[in-house]
Amino acid sequence: MSAFFRRSITSLVFVFVFITAFAQLEQDHVIQFFAHRGSRFEYKDNENTMYAFKESYRKGARGYETDVRLTKDGSLILSHDESLYRTTGIDKQTENLTDEELRKIKTKGGQPLAFCQELVDFLEDKEGMYVEFEIKTVPELYTQAMLDELCDKLYKMAMAKRHPTSEYLFTSFDKRALQTMKRRHPEAILMMLKSKPCSADILMEAYDMGIMRVGCKMDGTTRRVIKLAHKLGMIVSLWPGSTKSDFFLGAALGCDAMCCDRFDEVGKFAKEKLPFIRLKGIVY
Repeated sequence: MSAFFRRSITSLVFVFVFITAFAQLEQDHVIQFFAHRGSRFEYKDNENTMYAFKESYRKGARGYETDVRLTKDGSLILSHDESLYRTTGIDKQTENLTDEELRKIKTKGGQPLAFCQELVDFLEDKEGMYVEFEIKTVPELYTQAMLDELCDKLYKMAMAKRHPTSEYLFTSFDKRALQTMKRRHPEAILMMLKSKPCSADILMEAYDMGIMRVGCKMDGTTRRVIKLAHKLGMIVSLWPGSTKSDFFLGAALGCDAMCCDRFDEVGKFAKEKLPFIRLKGIVY
């Protein structure tokens, strides 16, 4: 058997398995697709900046994930890491810098750091947006008083300008942050994040807290556990999504939401080549 013939057979088998998997999806199943940190690999030196959010919006993104931290002055800034070193070359924490100091710092791509208010203002008149505001903390630094401050400011800031057709979520890996947000703002939509595959234990941990959404690692998550989540009335978001293969996997698993680091590239591919997969959060 020639190598070409073997490859052809392998491709046909893959297509058959793939189509069969999607044939099993519920007819009304829709996947929420959104740009991780504004599509961080497409704007890799400018993640979580207004440049990334505005450019990805211009290219069709209607869903975002971003990371929120406190500044020394008590403002809310969009930054993922504990240190600014990876994104700016400056090895300092946002929590130890004033607003004035932070406004002088540029990313490696030359963009200013973004404050949460800027993103909220930008989205005020945008219809049908899906936004995950991830509450970032440093356990040994964030006291309960700081968590109270962060959660209150974030919720009030975001919801004050949310378009009526948009959906805003508040997420975190830190259970204290989720508990604080739930206690102070019980109407907030929350999602528990885990750096592990989704499992029955994780589902029950969230369920017991009254949280009906989980965000887990894609690799290792099974279709069986996602079906369990759906039986419980829960929503599963999977990450990280960086490639077309990641998209295939997340969709075949039956996830409800999927973040993507290459939103434009993967989104266009999905829309053009996989029209039978129903997506929201993307406009082309």
